[in-house]
Amino acid sequence: MKAIELYKFIEDNNVEWHYQDNDGVEDVIIFPYTFDIKQFTDLLSCCTLFDDGGIEIRLMDGYIAVWMDEICEHYGIELSEVFDKEKDK
Repeated sequence: MKAIELYKFIEDNNVEWHYQDNDGVEDVIIFPYTFDIKQFTDLLSCCTLFDDGGIEIRLMDGYIAVWMDEICEHYGIELSEVFDKEKDK
């Protein structure tokens, strides 16, 4: 996955996101709708993130919550390349 692909997914699907503290680490949490999960997982493709227990998510009513720091780091993406702090939604 490239930063532009993630950015396009976030923008095209109007995914809500916020910078938040995640156990002492500045992170971004995203909230894609459940009907966008397939498109989101296709972006991630098969990778080693899934080999060691998968990616932790929280299932909500109609959407999921996903921390992005570990995912972005795996793909060599800086959070700021995709998530502009001034546009925190």
